[in-house]
Amino acid sequence: MVIDRIEHAAQYAGLGKGIATVLHWFQNYKDDGRDLPAKTVIDGERIFINGVNYTSEEKPQGQLEAHKKYIDVMYVVEGEEKFFYKPIAEVSQITMQYDAQKECALAAIDPDAAQVRFCAGHFLLFFPQDGHLAAQLWDKPVKVRKFIAKVAVETL
Repeated sequence: MVIDRIEHAAQYAGLGKGIATVLHWFQNYKDDGRDLPAKTVIDGERIFINGVNYTSEEKPQGQLEAHKKYIDVMYVVEGEEKFFYKPIAEVSQITMQYDAQKECALAAIDPDAAQVRFCAGHFLLFFPQDGHLAAQLWDKPVKVRKFIAKVAVETL
């Protein structure tokens, strides 16, 4: 897992061409304050970006997820949220083994999972070994506009 401010994105270009492509796209995004576009395709099913727009809310705690085919690269344009993180190999209970159709495995959130504030101007990368649950209420309900890029591991 990596989390940093978008102005430092160039430091992570060496992690792979797909990651560099998405981070460059994030850095060059011109925010006009409107809802983010639902989907932007960069390279077919290998690299695409989904825009999500919502107001954060208290909700039942979900489960950590982990992927095999894709790296999640997220960037918060507006607002903030909390995410949970724990290496998937260290969780105490896998609740769903990896399912290729759903492109994820699920696990219960252990009490020692990291809880991190993810706010506007920051990006993060979740690799296949990273169990994660994003889009959780941090403090109070706020408007959130966030990009979630899917970068195929094969693009590294």
